[in-house]
Amino acid sequence: MKSKYYNRDLSWLLFDNRVIDQAYNQKVPILEKLRFLAIASNNLDEFFSVRMHNIHSMIGSKKVEKRTGLTGNEVLELVYEFNIRNMTKQYEAFSLLMESCKDRNIFQLLKYRELSDFEKQNVKDYYHSNIADELVVKTFTTEHKFRHNLNILMQSQGYTYTIAIPNDLGRLIPTGVEDHYVLIEDLILHVADEIFQKYDILKSYIFRVTYDKNKKYDFLDEKLTDKQYLTKMTQYLNERDLRKITRIEFAADGSRGRSYFAQLFGISKKSVYKIPGPVDLKLLNGFFKLYKSQKNLVFAPFTANKWNESKNILRYLDKSPLFLKYPYDSFSVFLNYLETAVDDPKTTAISITIYRTEKNSQLVKLLQRAAKKGIKVTALVELRARFDEEHNLLVSELLSSSGVKVLYGDRVNKVHSKVCLVQQGNDGDGYVQIGTGNYNAVTSNVFSDVSYFTSNKAYVVDAIKFFERLSDHQEVDYDLLVTSPNQMKPMILNNIKRATKDYLRTGKGSVFMKVNGLTDIDVINAIYSAARLGLPFRLIVRGPCSLKLGLCGAKEDIVVQSIVGELLEHSRIFNFNYGDQEQEVWISSADMMTRNLDRRVEVAVPVVEEKPKKKLLKMIKMYLKDTENSYFLNANGEYFKKHKIFGISTQQTWLKRLKWRKYVN
Repeated sequence: MKSKYYNRDLSWLLFDNRVIDQAYNQKVPILEKLRFLAIASNNLDEFFSVRMHNIHSMIGSKKVEKRTGLTGNEVLELVYEFNIRNMTKQYEAFSLLMESCKDRNIFQLLKYRELSDFEKQNVKDYYHSNIADELVVKTFTTEHKFRHNLNILMQSQGYTYTIAIPNDLGRLIPTGVEDHYVLIEDLILHVADEIFQKYDILKSYIFRVTYDKNKKYDFLDEKLTDKQYLTKMTQYLNERDLRKITRIEFAADGSRGRSYFAQLFGISKKSVYKIPGPVDLKLLNGFFKLYKSQKNLVFAPFTANKWNESKNILRYLDKSPLFLKYPYDSFSVFLNYLETAVDDPKTTAISITIYRTEKNSQLVKLLQRAAKKGIKVTALVELRARFDEEHNLLVSELLSSSGVKVLYGDRVNKVHSKVCLVQQGNDGDGYVQIGTGNYNAVTSNVFSDVSYFTSNKAYVVDAIKFFERLSDHQEVDYDLLVTSPNQMKPMILNNIKRATKDYLRTGKGSVFMKVNGLTDIDVINAIYSAARLGLPFRLIVRGPCSLKLGLCGAKEDIVVQSIVGELLEHSRIFNFNYGDQEQEVWISSADMMTRNLDRRVEVAVPVVEEKPKKKLLKMIKMYLKDTENSYFLNANGEYFKKHKIFGISTQQTWLKRLKWRKYVN
């Protein structure tokens, strides 16, 4: 029987293909094209570090994936096929862009053999002064953990050696001629004569090892005290190390092939990749940093709308809600909201959830200042933000030492909500901000998110209950908010059912969802059931999408769209249109993925106030008009673009409008 669902990981790789596709977009400046190729490489590193764990677990347990009927080995084979397709496309773009950079006299990335005698002498001198003493030859052993990004494999008669290339030396070596560069690995292979002669090296290869970093938080227990939890988390971080090898990459300019490396490292050939160019194209970030000052080579800078400092944001919220869309509206507006609350003598308490924030965060400093002023400050710091655990431990220590009450949340379910509550009194007076993105002043410049500020008592009281729930771990009833893991999925399913009933009664109605991932089977099945009856669905899913088209019969009216452009689409928005012209518009921190709906503490809230609701509905209409940055899913599981002479880019439309406004208020 044909599966009703796409495999999540394979769909994720299709997203990476769409990222690579930006390098072929004529409207994208050349350095940005290089950066998209680097982003695709970084995405794939994360995939092999985090997602491959589940595939190898399937192989080890000989399990079959229920949703697709695929075995672990079948998924691994398909992962290889999808990646080869992506890699071929990526390196073809790389070659074209390197030629273009050369032709436009921007820079040249040269091979050592292409250098002039003058350049060769320069880079040899650089090698002996800066590199030679850093290289350590070791005998190859499968027990060794390759912690450096790049390594050299060397073969002599009967022996195999390795050299780790130090990460801190950089990949791009200037040759002494302006805008000419050679890769550090290419330089070493051609000038490290003393090493090659000493060990009688016959063959050498550049290679890279990726390890499984998806170590489970196997210490979680709802009975853990804060002290026990912190101790366990610290111990977890100290013990987390490189695990099973999930990928080997090697440069294709040698005689050895995939079978040799698979045998050498004792892994499946399906996990070995022969790279048709430089290994790891994250090196292209180096060129971006070097040449981004040339404005014609990068996206045009923009100035986001800010808050008019002559007005008090809290007094504004007393009269009207505020709805922002980042990065078109500046994250500094949120910081203004928080700072104004800290300085307002009526503020009695501030509560916030922190998932990922930047280093040296202004947000953290404001919370510290509030606590020192005597304001009751509560911060839930989620320690389990993957690969940000150490940073979040530091944040929690900084806050705690300043008098902030630090919560560590649900011991079992990760807290991913974005809520900031300001209380002024004990009867529900105050303000609340609810958003879809992290409180991060860096990522908010490139992530497209929404943020809702209001003094509406229904929202404020719900936020108070929410933080009480985080503190005492007891479920509560809300007036407007819904939370996961127990309330959000039923809300989504019930609203789809209601829209379906009204559609059957009136012939009118629809459902819109904008998320980063759609993989939850219950939600997908609800969409299938409603679509069989004709209810229209418009789904914007940036990343993995397990829903298939063409399964719901003649009445099916589902459009799946993925927007990939200058900014990273990150907001989660739901619109339920009912037959009696009533409609609900929601924003949420949650994607339609099982981890978000069943294993995390997420928040969704309906936008009921008229002004922000109208703004949000206009945003939805604009998203659905997008053709320039949109890819559409077809019944074969592939994504395609609709080519129009006068297409619309939602992102570029909003960016262009910034010149007509300066303030959000």
